[in-house]
Amino acid sequence: MTISVVVIAHNEERHINQCLESLINQTKKADQIVLITHNCTDKTEKTAKNYPVHVIPYNGPRGIVYARLEGLRHASGDIILCTDGDSYVASNWIEVMSHQLINNEAVLVGSWMKLKGTFFGWLSNLFNWYYCVRSETKIERWIWGPGMGFWGKDKSVVQEIFEKSIALTKELELTRNPDDFWLALFMKKRGKLSMTNKTHVTQHTKETTSAEVIKRSKENVSNAEKMERYFSTLS
Repeated sequence: MTISVVVIAHNEERHINQCLESLINQTKKADQIVLITHNCTDKTEKTAKNYPVHVIPYNGPRGIVYARLEGLRHASGDIILCTDGDSYVASNWIEVMSHQLINNEAVLVGSWMKLKGTFFGWLSNLFNWYYCVRSETKIERWIWGPGMGFWGKDKSVVQEIFEKSIALTKELELTRNPDDFWLALFMKKRGKLSMTNKTHVTQHTKETTSAEVIKRSKENVSNAEKMERYFSTLS
């Protein structure tokens, strides 16, 4: 069974070394690592070429979802895992995530996310570790783009959902496109979602202050509530 990892990066020269080294030094190796350098104007691409990964420059529309779509076009594994260039993964991430898909007969899996860069992010990490696997928790809210995975056979379905998310985000007038949450909501209708805190992804937050992280969290909750209301009209 082959495993592909899709990494998206926009001007991540500060973090791309750590990201790629964490993916290469895994207890279970990926068969393919695809890095999409999305509208990069820094040294991300040049730096990444020092590693045994497929570096694909992509100049296209702004937005994470477009980079993910481009990455999926090049991913060929039986299992596809996704992370971001501003993140780095635990050494057992690929192993645990692939087992999570197989052993739980899931269609979409996620790993605990650790936030790095602000005091509020650091403070919330323990809370996140605990609640992301609670049975009563809305699991779809915990599957984040830098730490998710699905079956390669469902790649076309995932691509279709990402494409749909672009139009739905505009229709609902969301402040940003939460492509990972859209994916989780739609995939939940297809099968089981599964979360694990036995491995993790550490993400360097773009926000530099706790106030900015709190504001972003409130924005995410507001968007999520609009999306859940939309989904309630479909059932």
